[in-house]
Amino acid sequence: MTNEMKQISLPAMDAAEDPSVLASQLLQNKSIRSLLERTQIPMELVQKKPYTFLRYLKQTEACRGCRSLKECRQPVKGHYRDLIYEGGMLLDALSPCPYQKEKSRAEKHMDQYLVSDLPSHLRAVTFDTLDAGTQDARYMQTALTCMKACSEGQGIYLYGSMGSGKTHLAACACNTRAIAGDKVAFIHYPSFCARMARSVSGNEYEAELRRLEYVRFLVIDDIGAENVTEWNRDSILLPLLNERYEEGLTTWFTSNEDPKSLRQHLMFNNRGKEEEIKAERIMERIRCMSMPVELVGKDRRDADGHATI
Repeated sequence: MTNEMKQISLPAMDAAEDPSVLASQLLQNKSIRSLLERTQIPMELVQKKPYTFLRYLKQTEACRGCRSLKECRQPVKGHYRDLIYEGGMLLDALSPCPYQKEKSRAEKHMDQYLVSDLPSHLRAVTFDTLDAGTQDARYMQTALTCMKACSEGQGIYLYGSMGSGKTHLAACACNTRAIAGDKVAFIHYPSFCARMARSVSGNEYEAELRRLEYVRFLVIDDIGAENVTEWNRDSILLPLLNERYEEGLTTWFTSNEDPKSLRQHLMFNNRGKEEEIKAERIMERIRCMSMPVELVGKDRRDADGHATI
């Protein structure tokens, strides 16, 4: 946080009753002096509009002692009411705080996402942010395999138990590719299937599907957790994988299911009908497009459900 926000100090209450006394106290205030230097607001305006500057101090008081966006007490998270001077006029503005600016810088690569179901806590993770000191050797070996595959454009089918960190590694790869300038997409597959079903009546789903078919790098997260229907399996997933296979585009998958159990999952539609050939078509595409990698180890999620990596 800036020194200006750390040093907020309001004038005495009796000063507010006399504009000239208030203006005098405001001009001695460290926060106001810092504001004038930063914005080049003339000192004369403090004398003309002391209550405007008093209101500024009161509004920014909520930033006192703030140490992160999680602690933000402002009505608009990460932003505070500021004063700026333009064209000879004193104007109110909504300005981002230093923590919000840092967050925006860290997430600039999100502009490269054509579709994103990426959780907010994973938007800034990369392989460089992994804490090797807290992870076992098997996990770090898997991370190195994923890092190499990401740099070489190799598809991955990353499977393992819930909470093992699969989505985190896939997010690292997707963000890394986005930072490098590639157009990317990250979909949570059960949510994607539900979204497609809701939009089918107006054909809105087709636009999102087209983006996923041709985006440079795609993560299909949590495949195997969706409710299989003939439509989402045969008219959505299979054509999506076929198109990406034909175009040679990189696709990553994460799943709680190993390849054998995923095949079993895809074999039965929502009516319980067994369709082995249709399931095998999809598995054949997944095998051709990706390398199976198992992630083993402890549940790495914290109390909020976030991977502690």
